[in-house]
Amino acid sequence: MLRKDPFITGEYYHLHNRGIDKRVIFKLKKDYERFMMLFYLENSEQSFRLDDLLNINKFNKTFNEILVLDKGEPLVSIGAWCLMTNHFHILVRQEVDGGITKFMKKLGTGYSMFFNVKYQRQGALFGGPFKSKLISNDDNYMRQLFAYVHLNSLDIEFPKWKYNLNKSSAEMKKFLESYRYSSYQDYIGINRVEKSILNKESFPDYFGDAKSFKDFVENYFIELD
Repeated sequence: MLRKDPFITGEYYHLHNRGIDKRVIFKLKKDYERFMMLFYLENSEQSFRLDDLLNINKFNKTFNEILVLDKGEPLVSIGAWCLMTNHFHILVRQEVDGGITKFMKKLGTGYSMFFNVKYQRQGALFGGPFKSKLISNDDNYMRQLFAYVHLNSLDIEFPKWKYNLNKSSAEMKKFLESYRYSSYQDYIGINRVEKSILNKESFPDYFGDAKSFKDFVENYFIELD
């Protein structure tokens, strides 16, 4: 696939993809967890067989143990992410030449094979190659993307949330803070193993602390109103 923005080491990108025909790609908690384990493990030059790590007759690793394994240096740095029922978003910086392409291929192939076997289906799971957009050097644009990626989860419970901010903002903020399948909790100070997916040190420190990050996202509600 010829991309408008070629992948350059040291540059930042917004990556996303969705299920073919907008189909659901995460049905159960275990599906999300499988993707998150692959998310962590496949971001490496090393090769891992997740089924072997989870197999009770071999390594018998748990979800928490998988996300703290030493996997070597990353192919990309991940700054923010959000998994939805039928798509996902990731903010990354490419760390090695070809890193994004290799990471996304490993991630997509690994999860598609798992999903197809589990749900007894065949064929492509995703609607074509993942989409990518180069993030410009405009700091304001990068900051806005941190809010945009995390606010995506609101569509699950509040499909019309952009039009009802004054009525439902308290409930929406509560949902946002409780939603496990994004990196939002890692930015608001909740200590959990999923934080190992992130490489915060590779991204500008726009927010400084958890309160500043929450304030920024909550102000984003106001700007959209």
